[in-house]
Amino acid sequence: MKDVKVHAKDILRMIPDEELAKLSSSTKVDYCAKVLSGERMFYLLVFALLAADQISQRKLEVVFNNSMFKTLFNISADAHVTHSSISTRLSKIDLSFFEKAYEIIYRRFSQLYTEEEIMHLYLIRVDSSMVAECCNRLKAGFTVGKKPGDGRQPRKQIKYTMAYDGFAVRLAEVFNEAVYLSENMAIPKVVLKLVKKDSRHANLYVIDRGLSSLDNFNAINECDGKFVGRIKTSRNMEVVESLMKEDTDTDLGNLELYEDNIVHLYDNEEKKYSETPYRVIKARFKHPRDTTRPANKGKVRRVENEVFLITNDFGLTPKQIAEAYRRRWDIEVFFKFLKQNLSFSHFVSTSENGIKVILYMTLITAMLVMIYKRENGLGFSIGKFMFFMEMQDWVCQLMVVLNGGNADKQNGDIRLKARIP
Repeated sequence: MKDVKVHAKDILRMIPDEELAKLSSSTKVDYCAKVLSGERMFYLLVFALLAADQISQRKLEVVFNNSMFKTLFNISADAHVTHSSISTRLSKIDLSFFEKAYEIIYRRFSQLYTEEEIMHLYLIRVDSSMVAECCNRLKAGFTVGKKPGDGRQPRKQIKYTMAYDGFAVRLAEVFNEAVYLSENMAIPKVVLKLVKKDSRHANLYVIDRGLSSLDNFNAINECDGKFVGRIKTSRNMEVVESLMKEDTDTDLGNLELYEDNIVHLYDNEEKKYSETPYRVIKARFKHPRDTTRPANKGKVRRVENEVFLITNDFGLTPKQIAEAYRRRWDIEVFFKFLKQNLSFSHFVSTSENGIKVILYMTLITAMLVMIYKRENGLGFSIGKFMFFMEMQDWVCQLMVVLNGGNADKQNGDIRLKARIP
C-alpha cells in the first residue's frame, strides 16, 4: 500500500454528502423509511459491491449488520435490517435519487481529468450486454432462442445498453421488451438521447455493426450527431466520389486501406439510393485470416478479410476512423469488469425498480474504482481489490482510535462519514 498515490478514503470523501442530503429531501426518498434511508442504501450498495464479486440480498443483510460497515460510515450500532426488508426497499425506493446521485458524482469525478484527457472522453462507445435470470423470477423480461425441450421454462433476460466514454457511463438504458432485442432498436435510443443533450455536438459515437439500419444512420445525422460504425461488406452502395489521394496513408495498424469513398447507401424500403451522403472506408487485414466456414455456421459469425467502416464525419482521416472503431473494444472490457468484479452477471433484485437502482449503484462504484486505478496505475480487478483492502485497514485503525488507542490519526480524521443519519 506504500506506493498508492491516491487512497480509497480520499476518493470516498469526494462523494458530495451535502448534495446527497439535499437529494434525499427533494426526492423524498426517505418517506416512511425507518432504517434504510436513501443514503444508507447508497453506502450499503457501494460497500457490498466493493467487498464481494457477487452480492445477494442476504449478503447485503450481513454487510449492513456488520460492525465494519457501521464503523466506517458512522451508522448507529443498534440499526438492523433483514434481507426481506432490503428486497422490499429496493422494489419501492425512489429511483430518481439514484439517477440524480449518479449525475452529480459523474460531474464531480470528471473534474479530476485534465483538458487533454477530457478530449478523449468525447469518444463515446455504445453497445449492449445481456443478463439472464436462471431462476426465471424476473417480473419483466424477454426470452431468446428456443424453449428447452425438457419442459423447463426459458430463462428471461434483460438488456443493458450503455454509452461509455472511457471513464464512466454517460447514459444507460434497461430494456425488458423483446422489440429491443435488436440493436437497431436499442442503440439508437441511447445515442439520440445523448446527441440531443450535446448542444456542441462534440461527441463521436462509436457503434458496432449491430446498428445497420439506414433510417437510424439518417436519424443520427439529422440531429447533427457524429458516428463511426461498421457495415457488412455486402452492403449495396453507390460511390459518389473517391477521397483517396496519392499521399493518403493506407497503414491502419493491422488493416490496410484500399478505398475511401463518399457513397449513397441503398434504401431497401424505398428501393433506391438515399440522398444523404456517407463516408465508407474499406480495408483489408494485412495478414489474411482463415475464412473457412465452420460446420456449425449458424452459431459462429462469418470470418472475413475485409472491414467496411462507415461515418458521417468527413473531416477525420482514415487512420482516425479506424482508431476510433478500434477503441470500441474498451466497452467490452468495461462490461467484463462489471460482470466479473461488480456482481453484474446476475440480479440482486428482480423488480424493475430494483434492477435500475442496482444499475446506477454499480456504475457509481465502477467510477470510484476507475479513479483509484487511474491515479495509481492499476488494472480493473487489482484496483478494486486494493480499494477494499485499504478500507479494511482503515477500519482497523478506526477501531483502535474509537477504543481509546492511538493509530496516528489526526483530529477530524476519525470517521469517513460524520453525518449519515
